[in-house]
Amino acid sequence: MKSKSLIDKVLKKFYGIDGILDEYKKEQINKIGNLIFIFMWWYLIISTFVATLLVSINRDGAILFLIIGNLIVVLLSIIIVTVFLRRKKLDLVEVEKKDYLKLKRKYLVKGIFLAGYFGVSMYILNALDGAFEGEGDFWSEITSFNNLQISLVEGFLFGMLMYLYFMFKLRKR
Repeated sequence: MKSKSLIDKVLKKFYGIDGILDEYKKEQINKIGNLIFIFMWWYLIISTFVATLLVSINRDGAILFLIIGNLIVVLLSIIIVTVFLRRKKLDLVEVEKKDYLKLKRKYLVKGIFLAGYFGVSMYILNALDGAFEGEGDFWSEITSFNNLQISLVEGFLFGMLMYLYFMFKLRKR
């Protein structure tokens, strides 16, 4: 039995592929990965050139251009990869009827874990953000009831959306 390489594990985790990573899936992943790399490479060259020109005119404008541009390019890349995976049906998980409930329960636990992880992360980041913005020190922000409420809602919504996404990928045979 061939053991999984670290690269295969990373690819499966990064692209959200459950199940077996066969040669067809690897080939398709490499195809979209190369296309996104070329797209980002050209963006990096062009945006660096434009930012270099903007620095001489307006330093803040150049920084804002890079931040907004990077955000748009990353989000666009995520959307392209998601659509590609969906069209090629690389992210679908087909299971037998007897394993469906077991996998559904697994995805529920995964969604709960992600909700907790996201909620705690946002709780700490909101406290740090408030401290850096000058709204108070870190300890007053971390003990803020408002910060706790916001983080709980964010964590719950994120966990619910992730569970729905996992269930959207699941198919019975």
